[in-house]
Amino acid sequence: MHNHNIRKKILFFVHDYHHYQAYVQSAALRNIRDRIIFLVDTKLKDFDFGVSPDRVYGYSFPDQKDILHRHIFNINTWIHRNRNIGFHIRTLLFTPRQKRIYRILALPIVNRIAKWIFLQRARDRVLFGLVQEINPDIVVLPSHAFEGTTFEMIRIARELHIPSFMMVDNWDTLVWKTTFTFKPDYLGVWSKQQIEHAVQVRGMPRERISILGAPRFMNYMTSSERLPSLYPFPYILYVGVFDEFNELGALKKIDEAIEKYQIPFKVVFRPTATQFPRKCSDIFFEYDFKHIILDTNAQTYYKKGTSWDFSKDTFNPKQFPDPNYNLSLLQNAEYVICPQSTMLLEATLLGKRVYLISYNDDIHRFNPEWVFKHAGHLHGLDGLENVRMVRRENDIEKIFLSGDQLKESGLKHYDIDWFVAKDATMHYPENLKNVIDTL
Repeated sequence: MHNHNIRKKILFFVHDYHHYQAYVQSAALRNIRDRIIFLVDTKLKDFDFGVSPDRVYGYSFPDQKDILHRHIFNINTWIHRNRNIGFHIRTLLFTPRQKRIYRILALPIVNRIAKWIFLQRARDRVLFGLVQEINPDIVVLPSHAFEGTTFEMIRIARELHIPSFMMVDNWDTLVWKTTFTFKPDYLGVWSKQQIEHAVQVRGMPRERISILGAPRFMNYMTSSERLPSLYPFPYILYVGVFDEFNELGALKKIDEAIEKYQIPFKVVFRPTATQFPRKCSDIFFEYDFKHIILDTNAQTYYKKGTSWDFSKDTFNPKQFPDPNYNLSLLQNAEYVICPQSTMLLEATLLGKRVYLISYNDDIHRFNPEWVFKHAGHLHGLDGLENVRMVRRENDIEKIFLSGDQLKESGLKHYDIDWFVAKDATMHYPENLKNVIDTL
């Protein structure tokens, strides 16, 4: 990194509504907004970016070109399937037809030819001309790492000799998502954990990685007041999971335990916006439960998506509630029960007890026990002081017994800072400015 005392023109790419909410609507860009040119999907072009309209360029990457990049993702995933468990799992999710195709396309020599053809066809001259016209000093790319546009932008920046800076946008992006078609010049991450994932899984040079913190959690670090409760009664928050799991079975066990032990709390069930297809009953009806209700906000989106694939509906604001909604939901909960979910990090930042479901439901291959064992970003969660593991279905009842029934000994202790850098998150706008100014 080199120190330049100049005000760099920043091209900031906004791929979907989540990025708009996490970066534009928050204070994340506060210290650099005055020199940002926004390049955004045309569906977002008329949104308020806090700058004059002439500094917001709209462009939609053609679907056909995005599909070509996904072919490259899948070829590389197959090639590297034995290098990382996350890549291996993605190949297990291929259809039989996909497995036959990518097994052939991943062969030596064949994969080079196939990727060259796909990359040539995915080349976007219009996007290239747009970046060339804007002529930025740096290209900044928040990314989930599954967008073809992200890697097309990195390629364009490289060809125009403009440094690219990718900002990791999710907890599991580096260890669980697809391969990088092109590596960015620099990478911004949440924490020390993600530095290790970037180096070990992605092969990024350590000196090109900076800890920025997580912008989506800024309000958890800076909010000094407790928000009013969304419900007029004390409640336990159950956070749903996207992955395969017999969620209704877990909720039924919880409902029965509350009834048995006369627990004076209701349970608020907050499912994810979409769920991976499951091999069991999977539609929640309140009339099936005595003590569990569906979260009010979740009623606007639950089971209303057109696909389980979240990437197909990334411009729907219903998928992304106001950040203060989740903050209030967690602040006022007695405690949290959930399988693997980013919201357990949010609960931990607030000091809430979390009961982490990690048992085998005996229905799904990729059940919580399997995921907790193999997903690298989850390793160490059982060492957080506030987390209690629910390793067997029958252990659900122990949540409601007196005493700390699920406390375990002999585990390596972890601080939440390993997963989310607290100080960096609190000072995210300053960190982002300082890093960009020194690249």
